[in-house]
Amino acid sequence: MLFHRRFEHRYPRIVRGRGARLYDDAGNAWLDAVGGAGVAILGHGLEELARQAAESMRHVSYLHGMQFTTPELETYGERLVALAPANISHVLLMGSGSDAVETAIKLAYQFHLGKTGSPRKHKVIATEPGYHGATALALAVTGKPRDRLLFDGLLREQCFIPAPDAYRRPESGEACAEALERKILEEGAESCLAFIVEPVIGASMGVSVPPPGYLQRVRDICDRHDVTLIFDEVMCGFGRCGTWFASEHSGVQADIIVQGKGMAAGLLPLSAVYASRDIVDGIHRDGANFAHGFTFTNHPFSAAVGLRVLDVIERQGLLDNVQRQGDALRAKLRELTAFSWVDDVRGLGLFCGLELVADKRTRRAFPRTARLAEQVLQRAMRRGGNFYFSIGYLPDGSGDSILVMPPYTVTPEELDAMVAVLRDTFAELDADAQALARQAA
Repeated sequence: MLFHRRFEHRYPRIVRGRGARLYDDAGNAWLDAVGGAGVAILGHGLEELARQAAESMRHVSYLHGMQFTTPELETYGERLVALAPANISHVLLMGSGSDAVETAIKLAYQFHLGKTGSPRKHKVIATEPGYHGATALALAVTGKPRDRLLFDGLLREQCFIPAPDAYRRPESGEACAEALERKILEEGAESCLAFIVEPVIGASMGVSVPPPGYLQRVRDICDRHDVTLIFDEVMCGFGRCGTWFASEHSGVQADIIVQGKGMAAGLLPLSAVYASRDIVDGIHRDGANFAHGFTFTNHPFSAAVGLRVLDVIERQGLLDNVQRQGDALRAKLRELTAFSWVDDVRGLGLFCGLELVADKRTRRAFPRTARLAEQVLQRAMRRGGNFYFSIGYLPDGSGDSILVMPPYTVTPEELDAMVAVLRDTFAELDADAQALARQAA
């Protein structure tokens, strides 16, 4: 029997898909408004891409990344670096976002170890909320205490500071940047290795775009204290925000960037770690090599698929579509704020979220016991819509947001259908939500 994470859940058996629609073996259909978790960026039913991928499979099965390379692997690396910020010189391909974050932290550690000759720089600072993965290092820097709780005994304690919240605290960018500097001084700059942050915080905070100036201040602070800046763009990057890198919107360059999710359009696992020239040269000082990797690091078939996904995005001008349809989606979602408990439509590109609140004036959240976001998702599924949520991100454990992350190929008609599912779902829940809001007053 297959081990499913949710033991009692009935999983629909999907047999095919086309565009943003999925079909199961019982004849039911769903609108996939999130591509799983922002992964199926080209939608479903990618026949031409599948044929091209099959052709690549005919040539070689597996090559160890420390023994061989291929023309497609090298071309893909060159293409990715050409799209990256100007300070990035190299890219390392991994299998998942967690792998990539783990690799990025080890990359920073080996860089500083070679630079100083001392292992004292070992503390990673992260934001709370924030999500960076499920492997040991990635989970240790994930700013979701309930995610870490079960495995705390296995994790090395790291450092956390508050994430900015442009909805509830528009001025929080400066305060959160100051909190980073205070934390560095408190821990001692000589022990602080890196600061890892999502340029647009995703599933852990319902798509939160930081206030203007925040990332610029963060960059200055990291430079001043010799702390490596890592941007986690696993969810918000690779075109999701309408640019190849979400950090392009701020103009800030990180020392290391990680991407993942849709890099292979969901056809197989693929992620990437981008490193600046300073990081790479620092590690290679005196002829040293990077002392970390996995069996499927720089996998040639993954690169071949990723290369073809790049071709599709560029040939079809899909980043323009992401920007255009993203603007249209947020405009449609703002119509839903007519409900007294739906507020703050936000995001960039096709990375959108909206907040569910008991009181719009005070921006007070519903109590977590109401499980309002879960109710929205369950009832939307009954109406044929697959969405995503973010919950429990406020200091008291409350917070409900709904995320919408359709494929880059989404059509206006599909957007209309997605918003219609949400509208009907909100209408069905409206009386109950208003009653909950009155009880929470």
